[in-house]
Amino acid sequence: MKDHQRENYNLRTLVVEYAYFCAIGTLNVLIFFAMYYVAYSLIETSNEYRAAIAWSPSYLISSIISHSMHRWFTFRSTSPYGRSLALTMAVYTILLIISTFSQAILADRMGFDHLAVWALNTAAFGFLSFVALRFIAFPMSDGTISVRERMEIVKLGRRS
Repeated sequence: MKDHQRENYNLRTLVVEYAYFCAIGTLNVLIFFAMYYVAYSLIETSNEYRAAIAWSPSYLISSIISHSMHRWFTFRSTSPYGRSLALTMAVYTILLIISTFSQAILADRMGFDHLAVWALNTAAFGFLSFVALRFIAFPMSDGTISVRERMEIVKLGRRS
């Protein structure tokens, strides 16, 4: 990251990024919810871990979609794609394990409404995702690129 970019990165910038994260996250959550709802509907009602089984693949697929959207729009990162994807998936995998366990305990074992538990997990782990992605997968030191600049690169057929 250039020195002037590092100097200009402050709490206000972090708050703006969090606002973008939430806006883009809303779209990602809608995609995630649709996949979860369909998966939950397809699993036999007699399955003891119905909510947890529906949660896991929906979370995984939406995580891959989420990585690209946050890379382009939230953090406008120039982090190498493969590295940022690997780090994003590492963060999401850790959160997936914890949140799936939470879903299984709260919804499947304790009997809380699976949609209420889904919402609770999504909110709690969403903020943790933002912090981990900003400082691990898309570190400020990698620099940023505007969406317009990235589109020009894509048009030229180069990878960014």
